[in-house]
Amino acid sequence: MHMVRWPATGIVLVCPFCKSELEEADQKLLCLKCTISYSIVDGGVPFMLGELQGHDSRNAAALKKNVINMFTAYNQSLDESGLSRFSTFINWGFATNSSQNPASVNRNSIRLLQECLEGLNLEDANILEVACGRGGSVRELCRSYGLKSIIGLDLTEANIAFCQLNNRFPNAYFCIGDAERLPIGSLCCDVVLNMEASDLYPSINSFYDEVFRVLKPGGIFVYADDLPAWKFDDGERYLHELGFELIMSRDITGEVLLSSDQVQKNRIAAFGSEDQMDTAIWHTMGVPGTTLYDEMKNGERQYKIMHFRKLAHHNV
Repeated sequence: MHMVRWPATGIVLVCPFCKSELEEADQKLLCLKCTISYSIVDGGVPFMLGELQGHDSRNAAALKKNVINMFTAYNQSLDESGLSRFSTFINWGFATNSSQNPASVNRNSIRLLQECLEGLNLEDANILEVACGRGGSVRELCRSYGLKSIIGLDLTEANIAFCQLNNRFPNAYFCIGDAERLPIGSLCCDVVLNMEASDLYPSINSFYDEVFRVLKPGGIFVYADDLPAWKFDDGERYLHELGFELIMSRDITGEVLLSSDQVQKNRIAAFGSEDQMDTAIWHTMGVPGTTLYDEMKNGERQYKIMHFRKLAHHNV
């Protein structure tokens, strides 16, 4: 029996249910403690869901299935529109009044990632991105930040299939998994990144628990999302109780709304036709005219970037 590691990284893959070591054999990963097995799909990607889905409540399972269906349909729309290989991000983006309309479909999204990572030294870091989507952040981190390794994890198999096909960096690895039950060993990540995903989690506190568990003492949780103000307050309180300290908080609601205005045409093109636009993913992306956009505009929701540091005297 051995801890399964990706080459050239200190991040360990474990059973997401009991957090025990895994044994690899015959294209499967077996937990010898709870006897759950996990498959390895095309390209050597671990599929770390399996029997775990049976442990969710009926409501949580339905919510997660809806998320998978939503992003699977989005991938299909991109394929049909011919824009798939260009569309590597699924986020609001960031723009200022001095910004020009983006010539590149991903420019505002890359700018948002840069804003999220401002002030951090990621050289030689082992990073976990939870909800990596179509891998845009993984790709940019590998190209520009000198990190040691990054694991991109996402619930949707179609997202990870795209990531695996389009990311050729030797220090990037991908995994299909659940944010509320991370298949990652304790105390092995220098940074956890999560952008625009946590509002879709049935139990956001379970996600926070897992982030705390996998981070090393002194590790950084980079967190960016659009949430109701009360949810930010509750989350910050909970993270503090876990053993995090808030080291940066920045409200960028105006900048992401401006970006949404700028990239609206690109997002319409991504759906191919108008009859595909009244969908869950369309509303989740915060396009002008949707409820999410209007709630951001009138102040019911905010978009924040936050950095939390796991206090050095805390382990798990």
